[in-house]
Amino acid sequence: MRKSPMPEKLSDDDSQKNRESRKGAILRLIILTLGMVINSGNPAQAEPLQGRIEHSQKLPAVNKMLKPGIHYDETANKPMSNAWVRIPAWLAGVWGTKEETAVFRENYQNGMSSREHRTFTAKSKFAYGKQVDKTGQIWHYVGVPYTSDTQMSGLIEYHQVLDKNVTQQSANKAVVRTKVIVIKVRKPSGSINETYQQESITVYTFNPAEDQIQMDSSTKAFGADGSPISLTRNLARIHRVSAFKVVDEEYGRDLKSLFHQFLLAQGLASLVPD
Repeated sequence: MRKSPMPEKLSDDDSQKNRESRKGAILRLIILTLGMVINSGNPAQAEPLQGRIEHSQKLPAVNKMLKPGIHYDETANKPMSNAWVRIPAWLAGVWGTKEETAVFRENYQNGMSSREHRTFTAKSKFAYGKQVDKTGQIWHYVGVPYTSDTQMSGLIEYHQVLDKNVTQQSANKAVVRTKVIVIKVRKPSGSINETYQQESITVYTFNPAEDQIQMDSSTKAFGADGSPISLTRNLARIHRVSAFKVVDEEYGRDLKSLFHQFLLAQGLASLVPD
């Protein structure tokens, strides 16, 4: 019987080379593993909001009559419509904030980002809920699309609110999503100085034990052409100022009548309150 050849014995030099080769392979594996761990803790993308709600990647370009250099035509202002959204009972009422904390900022134009937390004064008061239907559900008047304006030094800033909706994700969580076109107009010439768009996603999480809301708000800015400019994310604790009350009239609008008209137009006659 023919014997299998014995394996060739390695020389001392060859053994040393093999040991060094194995050490090198192990070292490369350690470096690769460390790199994967480090990279996994620093994702390239900004962290999404609670519930993984994502912003639009891009928005449609604004109307050419709203671009910088064009004379702003106030007849382009959008009158308020008769739009309503249903809201959870806990969100209804008057709420207030004292401060907010910026937790993330990213500039898409230069690639710079920051996760430094910065708390700043942001006193505000706002209300949700205007009318109650026959079943006891509370509705909020949004009136989109509409235009509001703010007088500033040398400028008028117009906000064309295109869309605003409220969706309830769970018993104690609601999401408010808003799209706005911001037009800054020079005074007194009336020429448009700057136009950009904003998409805001705000997650409200209700804490019934403290009757407070944790706000997680993300705002993404887009150019007039719809390309992304920046992203900011703020957190705040919101306290209740007063309980919900039905509002039949506000700023000269008959909300009670408008609500009835809305329900009838939507084929919801059974929800019209007595």
